[in-house]
Amino acid sequence: MSANDEWLSCYRAPDANTRASWSGRDDGAAVDEQRWHQAIRLIDLREDPEHCFEPTIAFIGYASDLGVRANQGRAGAAEGPARLRARMASLPMINNLVLLDCGDIVARDSVLETQEALAEAVERIVRSGALVFVLGGGHDQAFGHFLGVARGRGTPPACVNFDAHLDLRPMPASGPNSGTPYTQAWDWCRLHSAPFRYVALGVQRLGNTELMFTRAQHAAASIVDADGFALDMLDVVMEAVNDSIDDAEICVSIDLDVFAAAFAPGVSAPTAMGIAPDAAFRRVLRGLLDSRRVRGVEIAELCPPLDIDDRTARLGASIAYEIALTIATIPDDDADGDDDNDESEGDIDGDERNDDGDDQSPEHRRGVDE
Repeated sequence: MSANDEWLSCYRAPDANTRASWSGRDDGAAVDEQRWHQAIRLIDLREDPEHCFEPTIAFIGYASDLGVRANQGRAGAAEGPARLRARMASLPMINNLVLLDCGDIVARDSVLETQEALAEAVERIVRSGALVFVLGGGHDQAFGHFLGVARGRGTPPACVNFDAHLDLRPMPASGPNSGTPYTQAWDWCRLHSAPFRYVALGVQRLGNTELMFTRAQHAAASIVDADGFALDMLDVVMEAVNDSIDDAEICVSIDLDVFAAAFAPGVSAPTAMGIAPDAAFRRVLRGLLDSRRVRGVEIAELCPPLDIDDRTARLGASIAYEIALTIATIPDDDADGDDDNDESEGDIDGDERNDDGDDQSPEHRRGVDE
C-alpha cells in the first residue's frame, strides 16, 4: 500500500450494513412521499466522487471513540454514526437536495492515524463540491474535519464549535485525544503561517479549567458562554462570530454535550445546565449556513450506550434535518457550481433575530478579544 493509500486501512466503504442502517417508514415511492432512506445514495470514496452541481450533503462516519478513551472519557461514541443513520432514515425528503453516504472511518492504531484518514475522506468530498457532514464519533474528529477542508479548499477554515468545552488542552506525550482537536488546528495554522480563527459557543465555566481560558486567550479565540444563547442575545452572538472569522470559510462542529443533559444524556460528559436546542440555537445555526461559507459540519460525541430512549440520537437527527433544510433552501446564485468568488457570501446573521438590542449587555459574551 502506497503512502497515499494508507488512509484506506481506516476506511470502511458503505456496504450492506450501511444500507440496513437506512431503513424506516415507507409512505410510497413518489417524490413527495419519500424519506431519507429511500433517497440516500451510497458512494465509495476509493473512487473519486463525481462533481456535485445540485445542493448535496455527503455523510462520512467517524466510528471511533479512541480519542474519548484517551481523554479519560466514557466509551461508546464509536457506535454514534450507525445510530445517527438509523434516526435520520425516516426523516422526510427535501426537494432539490441530494444525500450521499460515503461510509465510515474506523479507529486503528492511533488517534492521529484515524484523524488523517478522516481528513483524506473529507478532502475528497469537499473537492467534489458537496457539503461534508461528519457523523461522530469522538470530538477528536474535529481536527480531521478541519484538515480535510483546509486541504480541499487550499485555505484553513474558521472553526465554529458549539461545545460545553473548549477542547484546547495541551498536547500530551501520548498524542492527541478528544480534548485536543483545536490545539491541533491551532498548531497547524502556526506551522503554515495562517490565521487560526476559532469561536466556541455555549461554553460552560464549570467544564473548563482556568488554563483552558488562558490558552483560548493566547489563541485569540472568541467565546460565548451558555448565557449568550437567548433570543435577546443573538446580536451579541453574531457579533462574536463575525468579529472572529472575518471572511473565512467555515467548519461547524456541534458537540452534543453543549446541550443540557435533559436533551442530550447520551454523551461521554453530560452537561447539567447546558443550552437548549431552541429557537436561539437554530437561528445561530441557520445564520452560519445562510452565509454560504460553511464547507463542512459535524455532529460529535453521540454515545448510544449511554442514551435514554434514543433522546440524544433523535436530537442529532433533528439538527441534521435543520441543516439539510437550510442548505436546500439557500438561493442558488451560481449555476456552474463554482462558488470560489461568490459575492453573495457575507456576514453571518440570525434570521428573524431581534434587532431591538440596545440593552444587550456585552458581559454575557465572555470575550476573548483578538
